Amino acid sequence: MAKTKSIIKSLQKYLLPALIGRGRGVALLLFLSFGVLCASAQDSNKAKADHFILEGHRQMLLGNNSDAFEMFRHGLMLNPKSSVALSELSHFWQYLRQDSLSLQYMKLATQYAPDNYWNKEALVDFYVDAGKTDDAINVLEQLAKQFPEKEDVLLMLETLYKQKQDYANVVRVLDALEVKEGKSEQLSIEKFRTYVQMKDEKKAFEEMSELAEEYPNDLRYRVLLGDLYVDQGQYDEGLKVYQAVEEEDSTNIYLMSSMLNYYTKTNQDSLYQQQLNKVCTNPQLDEETRLRFLNGLVFQNMQDNKDPQPLLEIFKKVLAMPQENTQILELCTRFMVTLKRPADEVKPVLNQMLDINPENNMARGLLLEYAVEANDLPEVIRISKPAVDYSIDDPVFYYYLGVAYFQTDSAQLAVKTFRKGLQKVDSKTNLQLLTNMYALMGDAYHQLGDNKHAYECYDSCLLYRPDEAMVLNNYAYYLSLEEKQLEKAEEMSRRSLEKESDNYTYIDTYAWILFKQKKYTEAKEYIDKALAIMGDDIEANDATIIEHAGDIYAKNGQKERAVEFWQQAVDLGNASVVLKKKLNKKKYINE
Repeated sequence: MAKTKSIIKSLQKYLLPALIGRGRGVALLLFLSFGVLCASAQDSNKAKADHFILEGHRQMLLGNNSDAFEMFRHGLMLNPKSSVALSELSHFWQYLRQDSLSLQYMKLATQYAPDNYWNKEALVDFYVDAGKTDDAINVLEQLAKQFPEKEDVLLMLETLYKQKQDYANVVRVLDALEVKEGKSEQLSIEKFRTYVQMKDEKKAFEEMSELAEEYPNDLRYRVLLGDLYVDQGQYDEGLKVYQAVEEEDSTNIYLMSSMLNYYTKTNQDSLYQQQLNKVCTNPQLDEETRLRFLNGLVFQNMQDNKDPQPLLEIFKKVLAMPQENTQILELCTRFMVTLKRPADEVKPVLNQMLDINPENNMARGLLLEYAVEANDLPEVIRISKPAVDYSIDDPVFYYYLGVAYFQTDSAQLAVKTFRKGLQKVDSKTNLQLLTNMYALMGDAYHQLGDNKHAYECYDSCLLYRPDEAMVLNNYAYYLSLEEKQLEKAEEMSRRSLEKESDNYTYIDTYAWILFKQKKYTEAKEYIDKALAIMGDDIEANDATIIEHAGDIYAKNGQKERAVEFWQQAVDLGNASVVLKKKLNKKKYINE
């Protein structure tokens, strides 16, 4: 560039004065010579710019984006009108979130290369992202003229005009597409919808009529034509169209839906309900269509807050028909649960689901929930046992089956079930369930007379939850019955009281451990506290506590009061032989 400037200065200094006054021809010759020199310099710079731009592309392919960026910048310095450099740098600025700079570069790129389709398409994207719909449309209109073969341009124009609700231009673009592609079902439907948006009923009728004539075997278009009549209040005309369609295909789902709309608009409630039953129970209707239809009815019912009973009656009729799968049953269940219908209404549907698919966890889980709420142990076993037999991964089934076995005096089955369930529980996600299983398995082992394994289960539970009050209490009590590790038993019982200080069962355990340690005065203090909390609300399950009170009072020298407690324990149903001996001899006996 410096060399070029020196040549020009030389020309100005030595040649220009000599040529003054020699006429236009000489002046023109000088001008042309000067132009050739400038063009030569520009061509040289352009070639250098192209070299750097090419190198920039090479660096991009190698993944060296920073080097590529510098190459493009250098190329642009040499040739400020390089659309390629401007376009590439625009993308870099966009990546760097310099949106205004990116847009500026892309606008220049399209200005210097007006016939480059891809740059203009990128510019459209910039405008759309920036919410500049009008600017995007202007560029697309240019592209539509420059590249009439590009259908994507017209489709994009249609989308943007729809966003602006400029329906006249939507129709114009659709007409252009129709000229290019020929009349098609999709385009005609789009035009029909657009005319409806424009409230141009005449054009909408014309478009749908043409479509119905062109595709006479597709009854949807005739149904849509009927819908147009109904929407315009021309009910008789609409009904005629519907009736003609019904003669050809009474199971046409579009017709069924439109007839429901017709009866709604004409306030024919009884006919609406008849039509609804007819649609839903039509044996010729395929399962997928029936499901889609019922799903729409459920949504509409919930949205409009209608009386659900008529729809529930329809579900009953539908579910009385053979079911290919559980989808309609699941829809009905979700509807009833959302409505908070009674369990007795929901359970038959859930059981029907299990008949079709025994491994449906949703149905089995909800049935289990109902059974647990009702404390229906046989039902808990009926629901949970197949899940355990199938080795379902959900540990909840194992837990409740084990609980039901334990509470129905099937301790051996309870232990077996809990052991299986422990393999399904993750301590990180369900710690409470894990510890509950260990605790109840310990109780089951104790019921079987296997205290060794019972204590192992309790230890495992306390390893995870050291302050589990029920386990601490039971563990301590069973140790006291064996008169083993009484200090450990006392410590555990005291910890249970720290968690539940007003639990009279736990207080009785502590009193009994003190009694076993011959701490009779302290034992009486605690048994009196337990009795005070119990008050007069004493049940058969409390007979053992009452017997303990008699034993403690006897050791504290209050024999008459002790006898009263022992008699009360017998009256509550305690049939212990030792207890009867205490009453007969009127003194404490340890056997």
